Amino acid sequence: MTYIYAKHDIEEHERLERHHEGNADARATHGSLGTQAFRPTDDGDTVVVLQEVVDDRLAEALSYDDSEGFAETLDEAGVVSVTEAAGLEKGHEQDA
Repeated sequence: MTYIYAKHDIEEHERLERHHEGNADARATHGSLGTQAFRPTDDGDTVVVLQEVVDDRLAEALSYDDSEGFAETLDEAGVVSVTEAAGLEKGHEQDA
């Protein structure tokens, strides 16, 4: 499994959510299999997104994330900054 992890400082969670859902087809076009968004319990102005990506399309997905079009989407969504981002490979998984 391959993932993209990104931590965003945001203006408003509901605004981000609307734009994130509206961008799903574009992300899928570039290899996304779906995303999960997490909000730290002690910071309402931050969101952490974990996006699963088709294994052999990570470079394409990262290229899309670096594109001017995606930067415009982030701006419209109220993303103030992307404070962390990385491509990840699953190293271990365990139930309970």
